[in-house]
Amino acid sequence: MTRIGYILGSVAEGSINQKLAQVLVAQSPDRAELTYIDIHHLPLYNRGMDGDFPQTMNDYKKQVWSHDGLLLVTPEHNQSFPAVIKNALDILTRPWGSSAEGLKLGITGASPGRFGTINGQAQLRQFLPPLGVRVMGSPILAVHATKNTFNGDGTADETTTKRAEQYMEAFTQFVES
Repeated sequence: MTRIGYILGSVAEGSINQKLAQVLVAQSPDRAELTYIDIHHLPLYNRGMDGDFPQTMNDYKKQVWSHDGLLLVTPEHNQSFPAVIKNALDILTRPWGSSAEGLKLGITGASPGRFGTINGQAQLRQFLPPLGVRVMGSPILAVHATKNTFNGDGTADETTTKRAEQYMEAFTQFVES
């Protein structure tokens, strides 16, 4: 079984990214086990913590590393990724000397904007590889969410569902490689 942890960049009630995560989990191959990793309780990192790294941050790091891969399901805020995502990623490389070397990462998200979350994803793809993170290159899943994309029952329209299934198969293969 391939163990994949996923984090959400939004906790807004009825978030389209929570809905996208539900679809991704449902469309995952049978050989993949997805586990939600909550990042919204994490304190905001600052280097003053390095001498006495908070237990909650250490627990989060252990939880991430107990999985074979990590999936970010994130909205786009002002054509970038949310601060909570940056904080969660910063914690993985702290205290100084810690490494994200070898972390296999997928990035996806939904936004009502015409280009989905493509700008935020592009920015994440710029700074993660120098940290040793292996980011899946393709396919890219940046969902332009309209009022008809997600249904009230946790499902999505046919196009989004098919794209989610293809993405999760590709990401699972990437993690397994």
